[in-house]
Amino acid sequence: MVNVLELIDGGFIGGGQTHILSLVKCLDEKEYKAVIAASGKGEFMNEVMKNGFDFTGIELPKFYRSKHLKDLDKIVKENSIDIIHSHGGVAGMYSRFYKKRYGNVKTIHTIHGIHYLNSGNIFRKYFSLMIEQYLVQFTDKFICVSNADLKTAIENKIAEKNKTTVINNGIDLKKFSKEKGQRNEELVRKFQINEEDLIIGNVSRFDFQKNQRFIIANSKELLTKYPNVKILLAGNGSFYEQCIQSAKETGLRERFIFTGEVTNAEDYYSLFDIFIFPSLWEGLSISLIEAMASGRCILASDIEANKELITGKSDGFLFNTEDPVGYLKRLTELIENKNLRTELSEKALKTSLNYSEEKMSERITNEYSLLNT
Repeated sequence: MVNVLELIDGGFIGGGQTHILSLVKCLDEKEYKAVIAASGKGEFMNEVMKNGFDFTGIELPKFYRSKHLKDLDKIVKENSIDIIHSHGGVAGMYSRFYKKRYGNVKTIHTIHGIHYLNSGNIFRKYFSLMIEQYLVQFTDKFICVSNADLKTAIENKIAEKNKTTVINNGIDLKKFSKEKGQRNEELVRKFQINEEDLIIGNVSRFDFQKNQRFIIANSKELLTKYPNVKILLAGNGSFYEQCIQSAKETGLRERFIFTGEVTNAEDYYSLFDIFIFPSLWEGLSISLIEAMASGRCILASDIEANKELITGKSDGFLFNTEDPVGYLKRLTELIENKNLRTELSEKALKTSLNYSEEKMSERITNEYSLLNT
């Protein structure tokens, strides 16, 4: 039996947290025992417990405090942990400083996007980069979720090529394969969506990276031209109130639906005619894969990670976030051409079949086995 600690810092439900839930669900219980450690403040703990997985709370501040290594050591000893699998920069920092101090575990670090490289805070950017470069020596294996992340990680010397593999994110495809054209009736009633309404929007946490601001900033002309179009933005986060205020400033607040944090994302995807994903950077977006698996028509930013999922030719359209005119042209084309939406949706659904949680988990557990031999 191999005991694995899946470590992440945030207590919210984001891509890394969803990734962990899929991974642990697919582990062979005869070979692996997993403990999930994260902040107990937020919905993630509730989701872990609801699924019957082992959870232990730990607070990992973004600014490193060595005293928290004692909390981590307690979890490792109580659960006889063989491998710490860290997810994201903060958890990766603590797991590898832990190995430096105690040296009694193997460490795997999954890079879910290299967010600090996009920080406007120069100190944070270069200090984080220096720490990541230093911690490479205390990492037994790196996993990147996309080829774009692999390239960036090697170029910035935060991973060693011979210790790094690309394993794409995967999801529970069956969970999102709802009947096309059938909106969730409970949500339709809740948000007063009419049969003739055309719903565009997004499911993501509200922060700078996810860029819901772009959708709102380029909405007024569109909503004025098409009175049956509504914009639904599902999620919560630090930019949530700001986005609501921006929607009010369009003078068309009644055409926006803000849901707050959601745990049943699969039901929300069913509402969309067009899924817009204006993210500024990504590892490999789980919400974008979910939207594809739900048979949604995709309009996504043309960042490198998105190009690995959407070719821009047959399974969705791509746009440059610095070109709002081009974005509106593409969106208008999709609003006016239902047959095109249907064609793109069907091909996106087909593409999504390459991203199953079973395939992802099989490859990750293979890395566990190699480390434990």
